[in-house]
Amino acid sequence: MQASNLKKIIFFIILIVLSPQLSKSQKYVNSLKKADSLFLHQNFNAAEQIYEENLSKIRFPSSKLYLKLAFIKEQKRDFLNTLYYLNKSYELKPNDKILSKLNEIATQNDLKGYELDDFNFLVLLYKQYSGFLVAIMLVLGIYIFSVLVFKQYKKHYIPLSQKIFLLVYLIGVSILLNLPDRYHQAIVNTDSVILRDAPSSGAHAIETIDKGNRLSVLGTTDIWHRVVWHGKLMYVKESDVWLVE
Repeated sequence: MQASNLKKIIFFIILIVLSPQLSKSQKYVNSLKKADSLFLHQNFNAAEQIYEENLSKIRFPSSKLYLKLAFIKEQKRDFLNTLYYLNKSYELKPNDKILSKLNEIATQNDLKGYELDDFNFLVLLYKQYSGFLVAIMLVLGIYIFSVLVFKQYKKHYIPLSQKIFLLVYLIGVSILLNLPDRYHQAIVNTDSVILRDAPSSGAHAIETIDKGNRLSVLGTTDIWHRVVWHGKLMYVKESDVWLVE
């Protein structure tokens, strides 16, 4: 009897703790449904306001939500935010249609950084098939490790080359797992942004670029992003770009 009462008490405590979160979640769902209805009826201004009000509150915005915002921004001829939201959508769900649209807008506005070079192509492939690729590599790594442990247990000779191969292999898997956190795209958000050769305002200015251009970000140092532009490593202030992540 006491156990039954204890279960009821625990259940009500959990319900009380989760109720505010469930209520907020339902509120966001209802709000987005209203925005979707406004979007379908081409009331874009009202839909845009609701989408953007809820965007920062949603933990995992969908690719479709970003696409709708990109469409609205394009109707308003706001090419900068169009590019930003298209990139956000593409980051979540890469596909050829979004890539084609990005290239179209970039060509129309004479923007750089949207070319699908070899490196970006490899990153795209990785993002599309990362789960499958990492799973295969982890299974293979576990198999190799198990074979070495078995040999050690049986006191068989293990060549140094096999141990080195396993170490290099595990380092490669670690790099693959951390690649999405290290590599991002960034949209320049204002004109006359200075790219420097070091992470400092006093560093030599290499080039000046305008808003809409896209940079590949390879890391961050304090308030500076380490970026690739025309195949060279440079630095740009965090405040001068919108990071796509």
